Amino acid sequence: MDQMPLRPLLGRLEGAAIVPPYLMKTCRSYRDAVRLCWELRRVRRMTQRQLAADAGLIPQHVTDYLNKDDKPSRRDLPARLIKDFEDVCGNTAVSQWVAANSVLTVLEELQASRIEA
Repeated sequence: MDQMPLRPLLGRLEGAAIVPPYLMKTCRSYRDAVRLCWELRRVRRMTQRQLAADAGLIPQHVTDYLNKDDKPSRRDLPARLIKDFEDVCGNTAVSQWVAANSVLTVLEELQASRIEA
């Protein structure tokens, strides 16, 4: 008998929460959004090591992602890992920051996709 992966079974009943705009306004940078996402995590006692394990991240890199100093030598959370990071934290702060700071609106993206079709 095949076993189902455990992670989907342990997922939240509802999806990641939307962060209120007043909190998003406190983010001045991508790194601020990543740290806000972590600060608002649903599982309050979760450690950075648990975050790394659950999201498939390298623990030493997580330390860089969440460090309060923004030295150029610090790593940023890669875009391909945003969804996993947010799923584990339980909110969409990083995606909201990226969307708010992108050049295209959703309507413009839809219009562009219709032109290609």
